[in-house]
Amino acid sequence: MAFATLTLNWGLSFYGFSVLNKPIADDFGWSRGGVTTAFFIFQMTAATFSLVAGRLADKHGPRKVLFLGIMVMSLALILLSRTSAVWNFYLLHLCLGIGHALLGPVPISIIVSNWFYRLRGTMLGLAFTGIGMGGLALAPLIGNYLTPNLGWRSAYLVMASLLLAIILPLIFFVIKDHPSQKGLLAYGLEVTEVLDNNGPKIKAASGLSLKEALETPVFWIVVLTSVVYGMALTTPLQNQVSLLSEQGVATASAVAAISVIGLFSALGKFLFGYLCDHINPKYAAAISYTITAGALVTVMQTYSAAHLWLYAVLLGLAHGGWAPNLAMLVASYFGLKHYGTVLGTINLIFMGGGAVGPMIAGFIYDHSGSYHPVLWVFAGLCFVSIPLIATIRKPKIAAD
Repeated sequence: MAFATLTLNWGLSFYGFSVLNKPIADDFGWSRGGVTTAFFIFQMTAATFSLVAGRLADKHGPRKVLFLGIMVMSLALILLSRTSAVWNFYLLHLCLGIGHALLGPVPISIIVSNWFYRLRGTMLGLAFTGIGMGGLALAPLIGNYLTPNLGWRSAYLVMASLLLAIILPLIFFVIKDHPSQKGLLAYGLEVTEVLDNNGPKIKAASGLSLKEALETPVFWIVVLTSVVYGMALTTPLQNQVSLLSEQGVATASAVAAISVIGLFSALGKFLFGYLCDHINPKYAAAISYTITAGALVTVMQTYSAAHLWLYAVLLGLAHGGWAPNLAMLVASYFGLKHYGTVLGTINLIFMGGGAVGPMIAGFIYDHSGSYHPVLWVFAGLCFVSIPLIATIRKPKIAAD
C-alpha cells in the first residue's frame, strides 16, 4: 500500500514535472526560469502542507489525509490538461503541491511507524522505494510514450486516471491507521499489561513536542543540513534534460538517466532504511550527504556515457537516503508522541530547499548560460553538512 501510493505520487508529480516541463515550455515559448517557477510553487506548497499533513494525521489519522490528498492531486492533474496560460499553470501546481504533501511521506511514515516497532527503518526503506520506482517506471512512460504519442495534455488525463484507479481502492479497502484497529500490536512491541476486556495495554508514545524540539540544538542542525540536502538533490534532477543537453548529451539519454536515478533511488531507500536499523541515523545521513556532493561534481563532468551513468547512480543513491534517514532521525531524536508534527516541520524545510534550488539554477542559467556555478556552491555546502550532522546528540529531555 505505502509503496504503491508513493510510486504513483512521486512518478506523476515530482518525476512527471522533470519530463513534461520542456515540451510544455516549448509549446508556450516560456523561459527555463519561468517554467521552473512552477516547480518552485509546487515544491514550496508541498513543503508547507507537509506540516499541515503531519498535524492533520496526528489529529484525524493518516488514512483520511491520504484520501484528501488523492482527491486534490487527481483534480489538479485533470485541470493541468486544460492549461492555457502561465498563471493557471502556476495555480494548478500549487494545488498539485497540496495533493503531493497530503499523499506523501509524512502520513505514510506515520502508518508504517505505527505498524512496526522492530525493523522500523527497514520497513520505512521498503515503503520509500516507491518514490524511486516512480521515476523508474513512470518517467519513461510519460516522457517517451504518453507525451510523444498523445501530447502532454492527454498525458495529464492518463496520469489522473492511473492515480484514481490504483490508489483509491487501497485507501478504502487496505489501509488501517494503526494495528489496534485490527486487534493487533505493532510488530516487535511487547504487551505490558493485559486488561480483562479491553485487550492489551501498551506504553503510550513518548517524545518531544514541536515547541520542545525547537529549543534543542539538534533540531536546528537537522533543519540546516536538510535545506542544503533538498537544494542539492533536486536542482540537477529538475534541470537535468536542459543541463545535460548543454553538455552534448542526447535528450533520450537524459530521460533514460532519470529512470536510472529512480532505480537507484529505490535501492538506496531500502539500503538506507536497513542501515538506520544498524547504525545511528546521523551517520547514515552523513553518508548520503557525501554521495550527494559526489553526484553534483560528477554531473558537471558529464561528457561521456561513463560519466552520465555514474552521475545517475550517485544521484539515485543520494535520493534514496533522504526519506528513511529523515524519518528515523525524527523518531530516534524526537520520539513518536508528536512525530507527524515534528517530521512535517522538518520536511517543510527540506522541501523548501528543493523548491528554491531548481528555480535559482534556472534563473542563473538564463543570465549566465551555465548551471555550474550554483552546483559547485551546493556541492560545497553538502561537504560542510557532513561534520555538522555527525555531531548531533539526542536531547536529554527526550524520553526513551
